[in-house]
Amino acid sequence: MSLTNIVPLEDGWEKIKNEGIKVLEEFLDTGHIRSAVPQHQDPTKPKNVFSKANYAELYTTVYNMCTQRTPNNWSEHLYRRYGEAMSEYVQRQVLPALKDKTDIQLMKELLHRWSNHKIYVKWMDRFFTYLDRYYVKLQSVEPLHNRGYSIFNQQVFQVVIKDTRAALLKIINQERQGEHIDQDLVKGVIEIFIDLGLNSPNLYNTEFEEAFLPATSSYFVRQASGWLSEDSFPEYLRKAEAALQAEEQRCYNYLNRTTLPKLKNVVIQAVLSNPQSQLLEKETGVVYLLDNDKREDLARMHRMFSLVEDGLAPIAHSFRQYVTDRGNQIVDERVEQQRQVSSKTEALNDPAFIQTLLELHDRFKGIVNECFSQDSRFQKSLKEAFEVFVNRDIGKFSFAALMSSFCDRILKKSGERLSDEQVENLLTKMVELFSFLSDKDLFAEIYRNQLSKRLLYETSASEDAEKSMIAKLKMKCGAQFTSKLEGMLTDLSLALDTQKDFKDHCEQLPEGKGALGNIDFNVTVLTTGFWPSYQVQEASLCPEMQKAIQVFSNYYNGKTQHRRLQWIHHLGQATIAAKLNGRRHDLIVNSYQALILLLFTRDEGHNLSFIQNSTGLEPSMCKKLLATLSIAKFKILTKTGDAKTIEDDATFTPNDGFVCQHRKIKIPPPVTEETHNKERVEEDRSIAIEAAIVRIMKMRKTLNHQQLVTEVLTQLAFFKPNPKLVKQRIEHLIEREYLERDKDQASKYRYLA
Repeated sequence: MSLTNIVPLEDGWEKIKNEGIKVLEEFLDTGHIRSAVPQHQDPTKPKNVFSKANYAELYTTVYNMCTQRTPNNWSEHLYRRYGEAMSEYVQRQVLPALKDKTDIQLMKELLHRWSNHKIYVKWMDRFFTYLDRYYVKLQSVEPLHNRGYSIFNQQVFQVVIKDTRAALLKIINQERQGEHIDQDLVKGVIEIFIDLGLNSPNLYNTEFEEAFLPATSSYFVRQASGWLSEDSFPEYLRKAEAALQAEEQRCYNYLNRTTLPKLKNVVIQAVLSNPQSQLLEKETGVVYLLDNDKREDLARMHRMFSLVEDGLAPIAHSFRQYVTDRGNQIVDERVEQQRQVSSKTEALNDPAFIQTLLELHDRFKGIVNECFSQDSRFQKSLKEAFEVFVNRDIGKFSFAALMSSFCDRILKKSGERLSDEQVENLLTKMVELFSFLSDKDLFAEIYRNQLSKRLLYETSASEDAEKSMIAKLKMKCGAQFTSKLEGMLTDLSLALDTQKDFKDHCEQLPEGKGALGNIDFNVTVLTTGFWPSYQVQEASLCPEMQKAIQVFSNYYNGKTQHRRLQWIHHLGQATIAAKLNGRRHDLIVNSYQALILLLFTRDEGHNLSFIQNSTGLEPSMCKKLLATLSIAKFKILTKTGDAKTIEDDATFTPNDGFVCQHRKIKIPPPVTEETHNKERVEEDRSIAIEAAIVRIMKMRKTLNHQQLVTEVLTQLAFFKPNPKLVKQRIEHLIEREYLERDKDQASKYRYLA
């Protein structure tokens, strides 16, 4: 570059100042733009302060001044004067405009001046682009854009920052109190904090957030105090939820998003966490909401206190206590009723108690699902509450017996008239209630006895319903629990095949039907292990029965090996044709009742002694059977003496005065007292406890007494034994040399391989 083309510093700067900086400052102060500068057609776009030619000329001047050789390279001087020009403008125009202004006026003026300053920086950056591109990078000094922002921060913002912050906090509080505010203004001022942080949130955090959050906390502590004294628990929660939502919206409207979690935490602490204990002690608290089934309020309570760390624990405890109290109340009423109930049938056949518990569980399960979002903590509380009162001692008839009898009533033909869907729903609910029962093994034993009666007496309403119930129990307790129940259904299915095969066998016999004594004869073969143990009562069968039994025994023994048939006659069923009072009836009775009736083939009388000797039945059983035929609803026989008891000297004759509209009459057999074998249940429990002890000790080798008892109780799924019983079984295993006591420590056991 020749000497004649060198741009002196003062000449160049004068040109930049007069044609660039002063024009820009005039626009900022007055909005005036020279008429020669062309503008966009789109009014939404920013106005052009300079024409392309003006801009190019200024850019070239700076370029020339920065590319001249030393000592005429004015880069350093231009960098310094860039800051000086901006500082001079700020001191001359901006600070006086902000002086003595407060609140909204301050915020408006500050936002206006900041908007102007950003325009100032933008155009100055354009003029000095070459300086920024080379000098700044080579010298590692602050970029021009940042330098422009720093000038505003240091010389303007730091002067008014306290007043600005106070104005912001005041206007935000006004909005909290329901006043309408200019949110765009607030957002613009907040953005000044963020923009001046130079891509770092420190300024916003330290100068605004650190004052805003404590101020918010103080505000809501005051609010909470007022709500606490004036409002009910549900109303308080409604206000707290509305406040929290409003603060969240505030964050989205004009605060920095990083403030949201901190702001929520501050509000939660002030309105929920700190006053939680006082809130829950209100008369309109958890118990009131549950009493009045306020589901919307319960859901809100769960939503709100789930935001508090461990805030749901006291609510879950109150919920558990409430459910326990309601359950205990129902059980207490039942215990009181049972004292007034004399008959076992009346006690077990009344479904009201179990139905009430099902409705109770339904209600609280609905609350857990709908209001508490299936929260595992509340599911656990519900389970623990039901386990308390479902396992209470309620007198003679246990929960297991009542539950099983309820299922029996649903599944029997003579039970309630219910659709398949209703039966399915009731069974599902019943299994849920059953899952809280400790004595699951006792339920299984009673249920098995009742199932056997439904299957053998053909009183089951639906095979599908029976299978569905067993499948539900299997899902809840495992295959081991239902193996016998499934075996019973399988037995009946196989028995049909056996009967069909036996019928084909009989048709091939030379005598045909005569081989069976000319009677229709069906046999149901059951597997001993699946079915309840039945007492075998010897009896003198009639010749026809004996003949038919012998034919079947020969057939079965020829078909199978190593299987022994044992005939349970009291489960058998016979249909006897009778002519009473000139009318034909078909009497459906059990095998023993049939033996007695077959003694009266002619119009004759027999005394008790004759009947006992002829049938070979025990005296007590014989009296019970005669009672069903002469004292009960269908008086097939008449007797002498007292009409309500069977005396030893009573004589029986066919009842010629018998009247019944039905041809087919089913005469119930004597009622068997026990629905389950208690001794068998106790024996099975002892075996299960010993098996668990051996399994644990085989794995652990040595264990102290308390640990062993704890692990045994954990392993036993179908009942909860008394620790004393576990101790007895340990002693028994020591006697049988499965275990031994440690010589040095009596409470420690060793496994003997």
